[in-house]
Amino acid sequence: MKDNAERCEAGPLSHLSPCLTGRAASLRAFDTALGNGEDRGSKSYVFLLLPGASMLSFSAAVEPLRMANKLSIRTVYEWLTVSLDGESLQFSNGVNVAVDGRCLLPDKPDFAFVVAGNELSAGQEKSAARWLYTHYRAGARVGSVGGGARIMAQAGLLEDRAFTLHWEDQPGFRERHPFLDPEDRLYCEDDNVITCGGGMAAADLTLNLIEQDFDRDFAMSVSEMCVHFGLRQGEERPKSSISMTLGSRNPHLITATRIMSDNLEDILPMDFIARSSGVSRRQLERLFKTYTGRSPASFYRDLRLERGRQLLRDTDYKVIAISAACGFSSVTSFSRSFRKKFGFCPIQSRKV
Repeated sequence: MKDNAERCEAGPLSHLSPCLTGRAASLRAFDTALGNGEDRGSKSYVFLLLPGASMLSFSAAVEPLRMANKLSIRTVYEWLTVSLDGESLQFSNGVNVAVDGRCLLPDKPDFAFVVAGNELSAGQEKSAARWLYTHYRAGARVGSVGGGARIMAQAGLLEDRAFTLHWEDQPGFRERHPFLDPEDRLYCEDDNVITCGGGMAAADLTLNLIEQDFDRDFAMSVSEMCVHFGLRQGEERPKSSISMTLGSRNPHLITATRIMSDNLEDILPMDFIARSSGVSRRQLERLFKTYTGRSPASFYRDLRLERGRQLLRDTDYKVIAISAACGFSSVTSFSRSFRKKFGFCPIQSRKV
């Protein structure tokens, strides 16, 4: 014990490992540059936090960086938080948070991320897009978390690129940007442009970036410290699998549900859906009744109504346009079905 203590006080990095215990000791082997006594410097992140952003998404993105510093026993990552005006802001859960400064700080980070919610003014989106594009032109890798993909689109950074955003926000995004097609993935990396669906997928993205800087073993150790076991790849689907949602692994039922989800505007005949799913219409009706308690037609209509509710929340489109986008022949039909399902009319839903 005394010998180890004396080595700790001596200082040379080559003598530090006997002083370490547990996970920290084993991690020394992962950071070869540190083991050789070299200092590669740290990588820097700047997060632009916008009003109504998800605290979960931001925390999930930052915590792996903190854990990487802890496990490396040196500062391998640094980060700043900024807002549009330098003032504190409120996350979507109502928690207020102070930031390090205003987004006009003369920072030159390696990474610049925007973390956004859904309730932003046109002026806020424009300012955030300008900030992001400036960092992109300066050579930073830029990214968005959650609803930040709208900012990326306004900055012109998503054209001809693979990108994603939270699955719940995708219908509204597609209506606003009909020529941009988000992918159903946890996160996407396309050259210097990075997008993430938010939530815990932000941790998966950061862990992937850490793996690129170090190696898989180190990233796995960071993941374990975050009690986030495993390294999910960006290609994985962010939404709960259809089988889990339905409570069934029946391939015919799953196929039918996917066909419905992919055709919410141009309604397909139920006979066609059943045939494409490999069963008769009567068999399909029996499967839906058993596992959802509803008929296939009712299930299909509810999917369309859910999409309508999302569009009412995420866009400024008129109800007539939304009803058509959800496969309803008239506003009257859409409004009647909407009120029956949700208990209020479409116009009122924009105030809920």
